[in-house]
Amino acid sequence: MPALAAAMAPDHGLADSRSAQLVERFIAGDRGAFAELVAEHQGAALATAVRITGDADAAHDVVQEAFVRVVRHAARYERDRSFRAWLLAIVRNLAIDALRRRRVHASLDGRDRAAESSVSAGLEAQEVRARVALVLDDLPAKYRDLLVMRELEGRSAEGIASETGIDYGTTRWRLHTARNLFRDAWIRRFGAEET
Repeated sequence: MPALAAAMAPDHGLADSRSAQLVERFIAGDRGAFAELVAEHQGAALATAVRITGDADAAHDVVQEAFVRVVRHAARYERDRSFRAWLLAIVRNLAIDALRRRRVHASLDGRDRAAESSVSAGLEAQEVRARVALVLDDLPAKYRDLLVMRELEGRSAEGIASETGIDYGTTRWRLHTARNLFRDAWIRRFGAEET
């Protein structure tokens, strides 16, 4: 089955080489190349940010900041790495940071209103996302990134393996390890009754 999924998966190789060429043109001063990069990858970046933050406005802010970072750090882009994977890693990290900031603001605001009303379902969901972000921060990057791609972005193990260039079996093993590490980190932070 993994072989069939790999055969049916879109070939990102052509898109990656095109994106690498666009980055090269942008570094050389071609501003139109950056506009093409944005047009080509903005949809995937926004979908990733929305899945993680659960908030379209926050997701738009995350994607905008991600492209600002691409501009600032274009020279650091490693040409042998998928541009899409590099961009989405930036988006994931910024989205997790946004969740963490929202948690701090929600807890500060919650102190003022705690006596006035109970926490709404929206705030509860936001709190859960913020807790997830904190626990994800505890994980090593190689596990965190795969877990975010699988559990928050809903990608298949085959798709993750294809995008990251990691062997399918290794991807599945790392996902298993990541889930165990996440569970253990959650219990350390919040206790077993919260899992």
